[in-house]
Amino acid sequence: MFTFQFFTLFSSLIYVAFFLGRINGRPGGYVRITGKWRLEECHPSGCITDLFIQMAIIMVLKQTLNNVFEFSAPWLSTWLKKKRKPRKKRSCSPCGRSTEWDACDDHEPPCDPELDTWLTNYNLNEVNAFSLFEEFLEMVMQFSFTTIFVAAFPLAPLLALINNVLEIRLDAIKMVSLERRLVPKKTNNIGVWINVLEWIGVLAVIANGLVIGITSDFIPRMVYRYRYGPCVGRDATGLDCMTGYINNSLSTVRVSDENIRRDFQPNQLVFKDINVTHCSYRDYRNNEDYSYTSQFWLILAVRFAFVILFEHVIVICKFIVAWFVPDIPQVVKNDRLQDKLHRLQKELRQRTHPRVASGCW
Repeated sequence: MFTFQFFTLFSSLIYVAFFLGRINGRPGGYVRITGKWRLEECHPSGCITDLFIQMAIIMVLKQTLNNVFEFSAPWLSTWLKKKRKPRKKRSCSPCGRSTEWDACDDHEPPCDPELDTWLTNYNLNEVNAFSLFEEFLEMVMQFSFTTIFVAAFPLAPLLALINNVLEIRLDAIKMVSLERRLVPKKTNNIGVWINVLEWIGVLAVIANGLVIGITSDFIPRMVYRYRYGPCVGRDATGLDCMTGYINNSLSTVRVSDENIRRDFQPNQLVFKDINVTHCSYRDYRNNEDYSYTSQFWLILAVRFAFVILFEHVIVICKFIVAWFVPDIPQVVKNDRLQDKLHRLQKELRQRTHPRVASGCW
């Protein structure tokens, strides 16, 4: 269930982050669906903007709608049950306060507040074995959204915190007033969810490294600044080292080429009554044969080098922190061992002196 929801919800984010605008070709050689429709381009400011918008919609709109439906569905169900079946008040005789059934002259059972509580709880919405599973699934999916693409949307942890502050109150109302009480069970941990969170943490390191190194323009900017920019080999005092970066990141095609003209409408080839002869697009290609330039391969190599270095450094730091900060605090371990010792001592006394343990002499 988790795997299905994970790939369903993250498929669009993965496409936007790592495939959008990278497999659509170039002018004169665009990749088309069924030979007709072009693939979507990235935002002019970069694919990181599209990823930011996607994450903002998920963390704001999706979380809000989830809370609304998660609370309104059981509330509406409870309200409809009360409307369809009016609550009948039990009539109690004056002797109904007695704890003995036979003490009532009219043979009515006595009023039992505990029984009324059970009946009220029974009339609430039913819960099953998957009720708690769905709560865990929701929190783990939120943790995934918050960590895996946090480099593209740094506000995700803050929005998750605000959502959880509100949701914890809504869940409390839902579990106490709208649903039947869950049967408590003693357990040592949260089970397989610990391993799931561990793998999400590792995946988050890899994904954020890819977002910074591949999706964003961080690497192309650094390569231009220190390899092709105006500050290379000269004093950079009072000089903007990013001057000319936009023009450097654009390639040019000749509109006179018949293959190029097929990709444009006739009105697109005229600008202010002047025929357009050249067109620029974002890529690192040669203006003659449209092959990739040496700058493209240099940027690609630096991208992969950065991703590998980033992932190894962060993963090592993660495991070091995990080694110093245990999953279960030592105080909790000691309390559990102490509780287990008391239970074993009690069982031992019962087996050694059964009559004394039971209070019989």
